[in-house]
Amino acid sequence: MGVDWVPAAVRDGADPRELASLAAEHARLVRLLGLTSRPRPAGTDEDAAARRFRDVDRRLRELLLVDGRPFRVMVVGRNPRFPPEWRDAAWTTLPPREAVEAYGRWRGWYEDVRAGRVRHYLRRLRAWDTARDLAEAQRELADAARATEGRANAWARKPRFLRAREDVLALPPAPSVPPPGPAPGSAEEDRPQPGQDERWEAVVHHAELLGAAQRAFNRSVPSGLRRGWPPWDGDTGAEDPWLEEFFDWMGAVVRTGRGLYLWA
Repeated sequence: MGVDWVPAAVRDGADPRELASLAAEHARLVRLLGLTSRPRPAGTDEDAAARRFRDVDRRLRELLLVDGRPFRVMVVGRNPRFPPEWRDAAWTTLPPREAVEAYGRWRGWYEDVRAGRVRHYLRRLRAWDTARDLAEAQRELADAARATEGRANAWARKPRFLRAREDVLALPPAPSVPPPGPAPGSAEEDRPQPGQDERWEAVVHHAELLGAAQRAFNRSVPSGLRRGWPPWDGDTGAEDPWLEEFFDWMGAVVRTGRGLYLWA
């Protein structure tokens, strides 16, 4: 089950301060329950958080008229084109005024990205995202390699496999890349930072090492032990038809004075 936004009008007489307070608590609980792009925080009392969420959700719904076609929050909340803090902040209910502001900010940013106007920030962002994806893919590949230790199958005794497993376990760690920093307030404010090109080149080099080790390992093991590549490593400047569909959908919502309810 995914998390959606659903068009929502504010009921007549609803207190804006109560709506804002409930929306903030609702979003906090969604994060505690691990329903966003981040894992559930360690030590969360899931039962207590779920009970609290049901109560807050009921009270929030009482202030809204929720109706219309939903759209997945991950179109923004897990989209590598957007700054990480924008992705994290997307997992919330947006009253009408906040929805208008978010729509303008997201659409303007996408247009800048497509036009190549924030290329320095995007290089840092892509290096950070890709380094994390590579680290996760390498952990999964190393776990698969360790799981073959002690196997007596014929394929597990072949020199080709033994070399491939050794190469996987001998890989250096993925590069450590810092977060990209605050997004520029405008395309004119986009500036390079020291070391960003070198960090990107280190990420590309490690991707080549990991890819070669992974291909050799996959060629030497049964299909159930093979591991795939990180799910996204494309060009942030490329067209995103799903995001453009979302902008059409959200534009129609905000033009009618509605906001977005987070349906989790």
